[in-house]
Amino acid sequence: MTTGPNRSRKHAGAQNRNVTIKDLAAELDVSITTISRALNGYTDVGEKTRKKVIDAARRLGYTPNRNAQRLVTRRSHSIAWVQADDDNKFVDPHFVEVMAGVLREARIDHYDIVMTSETPERQLATYERYVRDGSVDGFIVDLPRPNDPRINFLLEAEVPFVVHGREERQDQYGWVDVDNYGNFYNLTKLILANGHKRIAFINGDERFLYATTRRQAVYDALRDLGRPPETVLYLEGTHPMVEAGFQLTDLALADPSITAFLYSSILLATEGLTAVSRAGRIPGQDVMIASMNDELQYLNLAPVEGQITYVRSSLRAAGRALVAEVIRQCERKKTSGTLIPSLFDLGTGVSGDAIAGSVHFA
Repeated sequence: MTTGPNRSRKHAGAQNRNVTIKDLAAELDVSITTISRALNGYTDVGEKTRKKVIDAARRLGYTPNRNAQRLVTRRSHSIAWVQADDDNKFVDPHFVEVMAGVLREARIDHYDIVMTSETPERQLATYERYVRDGSVDGFIVDLPRPNDPRINFLLEAEVPFVVHGREERQDQYGWVDVDNYGNFYNLTKLILANGHKRIAFINGDERFLYATTRRQAVYDALRDLGRPPETVLYLEGTHPMVEAGFQLTDLALADPSITAFLYSSILLATEGLTAVSRAGRIPGQDVMIASMNDELQYLNLAPVEGQITYVRSSLRAAGRALVAEVIRQCERKKTSGTLIPSLFDLGTGVSGDAIAGSVHFA
């Protein structure tokens, strides 16, 4: 019996165990240090050598040992996402959409998401623990509030993080957001341009900045067009938005002078549409409905086509952008030791029919 090439003899035993960088070094007859630096993207390794190492790693089925990598690089390739301890939060379609985007982008970039929940008074202690033990490389922060203590802590700790939303220090950190102010300012102007004298604005939870920004936009649009503040009936849902759309719309319908409804979420709008229809009102004829559309995947909007005017921006795309930004910060910190935050202002479009004689957007 003849023996195969020396290369095959080197790894006859490696076929039944995990391949290590020592095996790769023996395969290519280079040092373990070269293998390690090539796999971790260091610039002092030539492109030809890097390609040989990567090709060999794929061919032999090499899988990085995360624990060993962490000891060398002091990085975990993990991102923390600390949630409020709220059972309703985890069945909220808005949260699920963001999570779908977060998980997909993390998988593509070979990062893990460490998700935990804590009571409000214990959340900061969780952030402190993660920073202290170095078990994560960065953080995702959602639903910011004014002067948010989580952002205070992360800025002082000088660790990578990204915020879904923004507050008054938005120039100091990376964030992903839609133009909450511009969208609701323009929707309010559109409603008024269609001749409506009385509007019900059904907003999200105004403990959070996205909702207070939207309310301010509605108020400013009234002021700029010379309309009195009482033109709008303000109603506020709690977070997360579950059945508030139907209940608050039903409440607003007690005022027959209201001929337009503006919603903070397409989920609120579709539930509100049911209440409007039960009241015998006809969207597009005697009532106008406008909303933010977060492109919730489980909602089929085909049956209400032409009944709702909306601005749209994908929450799933926002989730992917959140991960992309925090990873960008992690990688920059690895190579330069500094953090330079950036922002993602997600684009929006307007779609749907408003009411007879209204402005239409392609």
